[in-house]
Amino acid sequence: MDTNSLYYFAEAAKDMNFTKTAKRLFISQQNLSNHIMRLEAYYDTKLFERKPHLSLTYSGEVLLTYATNFKIDEDNLKNVLTDIKEKERGVLKIGCSPMRTSIVMPQLAVRFAQKYPNVELEFYHYHSDRLTDMLLSGELDMAVTVDRFEHSSLISTYLFTDTIYISVSKTLLIQHFGEEHAEELIRKASETGADLKDFSSLPFVNVRLTNIIRDCFKDQHCEPNFIITTDIPRFSLSDFYQEIAASIITRTVYLIMKDRVDKDILFFPLNTTKDLSLHDLAFVRHRKKYLSRYGQCFLDTTVQFFQELDGN
Repeated sequence: MDTNSLYYFAEAAKDMNFTKTAKRLFISQQNLSNHIMRLEAYYDTKLFERKPHLSLTYSGEVLLTYATNFKIDEDNLKNVLTDIKEKERGVLKIGCSPMRTSIVMPQLAVRFAQKYPNVELEFYHYHSDRLTDMLLSGELDMAVTVDRFEHSSLISTYLFTDTIYISVSKTLLIQHFGEEHAEELIRKASETGADLKDFSSLPFVNVRLTNIIRDCFKDQHCEPNFIITTDIPRFSLSDFYQEIAASIITRTVYLIMKDRVDKDILFFPLNTTKDLSLHDLAFVRHRKKYLSRYGQCFLDTTVQFFQELDGN
C-alpha cells in the first residue's frame, strides 16, 4: 500500500470535492484521482460514490477510520524516535481559538523557546469545533481552546475561567458623552460593572473570527455601532483606536494588556445574563497521541502561565 495515496484519500474525504482538494494540495486533479484509483485497485473495492454527488461508500468510511489512526500512529513514531535521538528538534502543531489565545500564544512561545529553541511551533487559529475535528483526525498535536466538547478520545486539562470586559478610553467617553456624564459612567462601571446599554451608542471594533462581540449586544438587546471590522483580534483592542472606538474583550486579554497600555485606557467587567456564559479555557490533546518531552514542556508552560495570570 502507498501511504501517500492513503494521505490523499483522507484529504479528499474532508472536502468531498476532488477539484477543491487538488487545488488545496497543489497537485493536479488527475494525480489525485490516480491515487484514489490506486487504493481502490489495491483493496478491490469502491471508496467513493461519484453520483449524484461525491460521497464515501461504507468501505470508504472504514478506510478513513484506519487512515486517521495511521496518521496518529505515524506521528507518534516520529515523536518517539525524535525523543530517542535526543536532538530536541521537532514541530508542534497547536490549535487556538482566535479571540482569546491569539494574544496568549506569543507569550507562551517566548517561554517555551527558552527551553526548546529548536522546536518549531505551528499555530492554527480556528473555532473550537474545527479544532476538535483537527485533534480527532491527528492534524493537531494539541489545542488551547474553549472546553465545549466531551469526547472519549480527547484529554482536557483545565486552564482558566473567562469573563467579558469592555475596554474604552476616557478620552473617547468624554468626547462622546461629555465630561460629567463620562465621569458618572466610569464611577458606576467601576463599582458594579458595566452595562452595555450605557455604552452601546459608542463606536465599537468588531472581529469577524468570533461571535462573542455580537452575542454581547444581542444579550443586552442593543444594536452595535461598528466602525471598524477586522480579522485580527489583536487589532481590535482599544489601544489601537484610542480616540475613536471601544472594544469588547475577554478577561484573558484584559489581564495581559492592563499594565501595558496607556493609563487613558479603562477596563470594566461587563454585566451579562446567564444566557451569555463563556466556556472555560482548556488544554486539549488526543488520548492516543504520544506526548513528546517538548510537548509536555509546552503543556506545563501553558498551565503555569494561566495559573500566574489567574493570580493577577
